[in-house]
Amino acid sequence: MAITIKDVALKAGVSVATVSRVVNQKDIHKVGQKTQKRIEEILKELGYYPNTMARGLKTRRTYNIGVVFFWYGQPTLSDPYLASVLDGILSFFGEKQYNILMNTFSRNVQNQAVYTNFVNSGLVDGILAIAPPVESRFFQDLKIGSLPYVLISHQVNDKGVCFVDCLNTHGVIDTVEHLISLGHKKIAYVAGDTEYSKNFLDRFNAYKYVLKKKNIPYREEWVYSGDSSENAGIKAVDAFLKQKNQPTAIIGANDTIAIGVIKELRKKGLKVPEDMAVCGFDDVPNEFGLTTVHQPTHQMGFEAAKMLWNQIEKKPLEYTHRFFPTKLVVRESCGFYLKKTKVKEKKR
Repeated sequence: MAITIKDVALKAGVSVATVSRVVNQKDIHKVGQKTQKRIEEILKELGYYPNTMARGLKTRRTYNIGVVFFWYGQPTLSDPYLASVLDGILSFFGEKQYNILMNTFSRNVQNQAVYTNFVNSGLVDGILAIAPPVESRFFQDLKIGSLPYVLISHQVNDKGVCFVDCLNTHGVIDTVEHLISLGHKKIAYVAGDTEYSKNFLDRFNAYKYVLKKKNIPYREEWVYSGDSSENAGIKAVDAFLKQKNQPTAIIGANDTIAIGVIKELRKKGLKVPEDMAVCGFDDVPNEFGLTTVHQPTHQMGFEAAKMLWNQIEKKPLEYTHRFFPTKLVVRESCGFYLKKTKVKEKKR
């Protein structure tokens, strides 16, 4: 016979309502910590599992959260940026006993009715959209619908739209200025798809801003636009090295691009950073000693989940727009130690 919430309450010596608060994580502040711990131990001991369907019928909820990610080229869940954001989302909703329904959409989808179908499917209580495309049908469907949602890594100038993002421009400004401080003036940029991603566009504009600020000429031949894959970095290197006047440093709009740059440079017999400095953006785990911009993706996922949860619970929001600071992480690929060596030699 299945264990019921009444069985748990009887063994714990508390009311059914108290056990329900612990199981559903609702009004949990009304339950003392010792009582909560005892109930949780009994739940495990008796092997109690909440009936999500019955719970949903009573509360008119699905207890599912839709997480949507848009891919370019080939669908993948192995993207390290995505994995970190998802980990933050799961950390929050795992405690709330919600299920996560993952859905990926092609950025080049022809039949955009699939967006409308998913948003209006009734399968989820809210949606977290990771890096949605600029001015997409999906975003428009969210805006006109009644489903709570939060955007991750996407900014909009609308106080009524909830989003979580990092300070993209600050990160790129720090990177370009750091390379300039090392003596670089020939700085190339692999921009990603700036027509699709507002974040990529903001990062690209930050790159141009610093060049102008430092009176360094902007050269179109030192900019490569493509997707956000390693292949974009590979193709960019091919394009840059064919030029008579070649750059001395390359910045990738994300780490995946930058890693593609490093791989291709090595394949062509060039050393990083001795022959070419390379920087990225995201700070994903890698073996290349990549100088990059750290954005707290786990924390961003967690905060977005919390923001969505407050909407579902109809709780007041402290804010609708949350920006996280970035930090330049200096490693070997930028060649910082080469400058130090030269300085020491001059002092001798």
